[in-house]
Amino acid sequence: MKIASNINDQELTRLLTEGSKEAFRLLYVRYGVKIRRFARLYLKCEQDSEELVQDVFLKLWDKREILDTSGNLRAFIYKIAVNSIYDFIRRKNMQEAFLDYSKSGMQMSDQTWDDIVFNDMLFHLTQLIEKMPDQRRKIFVMSREEGLSNDEIAEALSLSKRTVENQLYRAASFLKKNMSLNSVSAMLFFYLFY
Repeated sequence: MKIASNINDQELTRLLTEGSKEAFRLLYVRYGVKIRRFARLYLKCEQDSEELVQDVFLKLWDKREILDTSGNLRAFIYKIAVNSIYDFIRRKNMQEAFLDYSKSGMQMSDQTWDDIVFNDMLFHLTQLIEKMPDQRRKIFVMSREEGLSNDEIAEALSLSKRTVENQLYRAASFLKKNMSLNSVSAMLFFYLFY
């Protein structure tokens, strides 16, 4: 179905929730360049910015069925972009920390081996996060992976801000305690969460 290019965001959102690929294409045309420019301000790299745009629109497509058709789609897309930028910078910091460590301490020259060790550390961290109680894990993920503030988490989960802060403190303590067994993991933890 051909959609007029001047259709408003609210109608595009409605069509997108119904799975319209044409509505998705129009949203990409409307916001893709803007998101790329926005990302480039923070990432300082055209290739990284383009990759981030792809990630933002992939997330938008994945969430299409739960979009609020009465909400502000532009704000929602930019929120996804901001969270993706945070995630990208956090991943980059982790990779740089690991590479610094591997160069200074272990003299590993084989890139494949570096990747295996790095992925193993990420796997270990993910396993620890999965061991947290449900509410703590949810709060932790919303804070660290989705980039939400304590106030936003409290509002979304109908909790007090103090409860959110307490759960984040307990999550950090749990991870710190369990990551201290391995100095590489402890360093990775530092770059990830502080």
